[in-house]
Amino acid sequence: MSRIDQLTGRGANFGQSRSHSNIATKHRQNVNLQTVRIDGMRIRVSARTLKTLKKIAKEMSGELPTLKQKKAVRRVKRAEQAAKKAK
Repeated sequence: MSRIDQLTGRGANFGQSRSHSNIATKHRQNVNLQTVRIDGMRIRVSARTLKTLKKIAKEMSGELPTLKQKKAVRRVKRAEQAAKKAK
């Protein structure tokens, strides 16, 4: 089984370790894959993708405010502050 995120297609990063004498040794950083059950199917997703999925689920259920709701709150607060300064 390959180490690839099944939703985003994210794979391993490749790089080089450098010693004190500047000798390069190749290494790879694998993705932090987690097995998750979504709609009865088991898929392997990265920890970052899982975090994003949980956030989207909370926004959809109404537990977290969406970006539009956050902007609306900021707009109201700015209007209130402007009204205070005008007094």
